[in-house]
Amino acid sequence: MSIQLPRLSDGMGMDGAAKLSAHAANAVTTDADTLEEARLGFSRTHPRRSARRVFHFTQLLAIGALFYGATWVARVAPTATFTVAHIAALVIFSAAIFIRVIAAAQLAPFLSRLASPARFPIYTILCPLYREANVAHDLVSALACIDYPREALDIKLLVESDDSETIDASCAAAASTPHIEVIIVPACAPRTKPKALNVGLARARGEFVVIYDAEDRPHAQQLNAALAAFEDGEPDLACVQAPLVIDNADASWISRQFAAEYAIQFREMLPLLALLKLPLPLGGTSNHFRTDVLRRCGGWDAYNVSEDRANFASKLNR
Repeated sequence: MSIQLPRLSDGMGMDGAAKLSAHAANAVTTDADTLEEARLGFSRTHPRRSARRVFHFTQLLAIGALFYGATWVARVAPTATFTVAHIAALVIFSAAIFIRVIAAAQLAPFLSRLASPARFPIYTILCPLYREANVAHDLVSALACIDYPREALDIKLLVESDDSETIDASCAAAASTPHIEVIIVPACAPRTKPKALNVGLARARGEFVVIYDAEDRPHAQQLNAALAAFEDGEPDLACVQAPLVIDNADASWISRQFAAEYAIQFREMLPLLALLKLPLPLGGTSNHFRTDVLRRCGGWDAYNVSEDRANFASKLNR
């Protein structure tokens, strides 16, 4: 196992460096340009699509005019305003229910066929962790259960430089697994998951890349199923979303609601949108990408805290 430590950049103080010294004595310093590109690359190449600038002046004017107009109409004709708002809400919710009824006819299985190529391509797994020392060992154990050739796995644990407990736990958990790297991400602005993912993407060796969160327990055959989906899909297929499942659905009423919502989203709604060739609102994890396409898109917007979802899917769709 090796630890990759980007050089100090603006926004990272000496305190962070001091904390690292006891935990990463053999750290390898990477080029500061990698960190700079991870932080600012997307916002520089796609300024109008980056969340670095939250609002444009024209957007603020439009929001203000809309708010003022709605307030004025509500005061002048409150009954008519309420009626129109009620009808609009009824139409929106009815449309959502109708779409879900249609989607129910497209119920998708959890696993497609499994790939069995003569040569397994290298698969990069990116796992950002922050303040999650207590689950680092469980995560590495779960990743060890993935049914994929070890020599074709390229696993990156992405840990913030000021999170010494998670650094220690990650290094200890990955000590006997040479295909796992612990990459230390400097604790500088923006402090987001997308920035960490960009750092990992810069060092990714795989033809494909997937994101897992620290609490994820991926199915043992998920990489093979995703690889088969890429093989069976069209040449321009850029991303495969694996279904997410709540593993404690019986724990409480609220967990059962989450389980039902996840089942509807990943087994009904997303297959329907894919059938219609519409952009998919991706989940925050278990997204499988072609690495070259992901890099051509500029990776993730470090200033977009959601890191993917509808915004990222729209970018891929372009």
